[in-house]
Amino acid sequence: MTRRTPAIVTVIVMLCFALSPEGTAAQTMKSVVGTYTAVSVPAFGDHPRGTLILTPDGHYSIVLTRADLPKIAAGVRIKGTAEENKTIVEGSIAHTGTYTIDDGGKAITLHVETATFPNWNGTVQKRPLKVSSDTLSYTVTTPSAGGSPNEVVWRRVK
Repeated sequence: MTRRTPAIVTVIVMLCFALSPEGTAAQTMKSVVGTYTAVSVPAFGDHPRGTLILTPDGHYSIVLTRADLPKIAAGVRIKGTAEENKTIVEGSIAHTGTYTIDDGGKAITLHVETATFPNWNGTVQKRPLKVSSDTLSYTVTTPSAGGSPNEVVWRRVK
């Protein structure tokens, strides 16, 4: 073995990563762990607000809202008008549970323990996953509001 061998091996490994599809290696739980902020969520308007937290021990938490949710005029959460409550329910979702990274890093599976949309409680949702640099995105195949699948995009908080 020559002195150049380690350098050559390093260059080959770097090229493998650079030439992999989309320039990223297969995702693992370790590689996606972190806190993310919402970038694009079609159901929540142009400037969605929200946070996704993926922990090293496999727990997750998601909170998403529209940026333009109305304040409740009464100033008390449980005293919203029918219209205020309708607008808030249509413009927000939150759920927590556990997650796994599956299909060789191409899917995230959410095991929903509790959600503001109770129909999701106890469900398992597998979503196609893409990670590139500090951006994580997945496709919600059965949105809670109905309709067609949509892509949710998150950016890692630094």
